[in-house]
Amino acid sequence: MIHILLAAYNEEAALGDVLNGIARALADGDYKVWVVDDGSRDGTSRVADEWRKKIPLIVLQHAVNRGLGAALQTGLDALRGALRETDVLVTLDADNTHPPALIPRLAAPIEEGTADIAIASRFVRGAVVAGVPFFRRLTGCAASWLFRIAVPLRGVRDYTCGFRAYRGGLLRKGFAAPGRMITENGFACQAEWLIKLGRLAPRVVELPLLLRYDRKPTPSKMPVLRTIGATLALLRRLRKLK
Repeated sequence: MIHILLAAYNEEAALGDVLNGIARALADGDYKVWVVDDGSRDGTSRVADEWRKKIPLIVLQHAVNRGLGAALQTGLDALRGALRETDVLVTLDADNTHPPALIPRLAAPIEEGTADIAIASRFVRGAVVAGVPFFRRLTGCAASWLFRIAVPLRGVRDYTCGFRAYRGGLLRKGFAAPGRMITENGFACQAEWLIKLGRLAPRVVELPLLLRYDRKPTPSKMPVLRTIGATLALLRRLRKLK
């Protein structure tokens, strides 16, 4: 089974398109979608509830906005009991910038037993990044090089893109390790989660990402400067634990 985890905050305008894309991409497969509504003030939960009548979908809710990391951890806590060794967990953004059509390609190396993590990467041949502001692209490249130098993981170039697939057995080992998988509430959680799983020596592959930032119907919710500060602080902590 493929489990899809979506953290959504005020994504009423985009969530329906994302769920429709998932339904199309996995029409012939066994899958379940887990949507964590992170304290949205718009109709995000209403859209999710409507889609619950059409596809296998579970809605989890935060009463207030707690951040991306907290939403992902809520999803992990909820689905961990349902996650089997051979299952695949896929995470992607709920703002329609990540194409759900790529999900089967991401899941394939894990289902075939050749990888434990598959990353939709901006930094491999064939990747396309459309509509991303220059400063965001610059900070993304800088973060990639910084992580590759400070906490290198074999096969990883893109540490911060959240469009990934994970083998269920790897995540079960991660759950069994001391501490929580995710402690960062903000966007730095993507790197934290990956680096912690990296201690388990996973086999990682990267596939080219088609990032369509021009399809994002709402302004970015990522505070860039705050995220940079949180990422640097995270790097310092993780290097001490190596």
